[in-house]
Amino acid sequence: MPMNAVQIDVVDATVRFGTTTAFAGLDAHFPAARVTALVGPSGSGKSTLLAAISGYQSLGTGRVELRNSPTCPSSPPDPGRVAWVPQGSNALGRRSVLDNVAIAPLASGAPLREAHERAVEALEVVGLGALLHQQARRLSGGELQRVALARALASNKEVILADEPSANLDAANTDLIAQILDGLTARATIVVATHDPVLVAAAEVTVHMRDEALDAA
Repeated sequence: MPMNAVQIDVVDATVRFGTTTAFAGLDAHFPAARVTALVGPSGSGKSTLLAAISGYQSLGTGRVELRNSPTCPSSPPDPGRVAWVPQGSNALGRRSVLDNVAIAPLASGAPLREAHERAVEALEVVGLGALLHQQARRLSGGELQRVALARALASNKEVILADEPSANLDAANTDLIAQILDGLTARATIVVATHDPVLVAAAEVTVHMRDEALDAA
């Protein structure tokens, strides 16, 4: 198992916003060093569950547990252990591709030289090593999404959460994103909230939000 791998267990979890229930009595398992597709219709609570796993969303009941191995004690969610891949890249258009990726390790306190080294390595992994000094605004949508993946990878976080990463991509770029995500399991545990059948088919594990909610009701 990769050194950075962490398994995630969601136990009897409920989140409500006023009178609206995002999900209730949810149990789910996200194995270490795998890509798990988190699927379900709009409004089923996928993004809310990602936020709960990251530690940004409190639960009304239940718990989220992170473990570095099945025999290790569990720990609660910690935003410092999680990297996000948003829908779209959130890129700084006038800054270089290198700067857009290096910002993640810099934000974690890495020295500039180390941040650049990690950014270059991550960009090579996602196939953008030749575009280090290109302004982000000149990239295609697919390339920008790969910049977001590289940023998450360069952060060296144990968990990567991706929220609809292929929503604005064509079939070829979606296939490429699926391949890259699969390759990142050597570095982290990955959870992808998605409606995309390509990403679902490429994932090693699938968690169905609606099925879980119905089973728990």
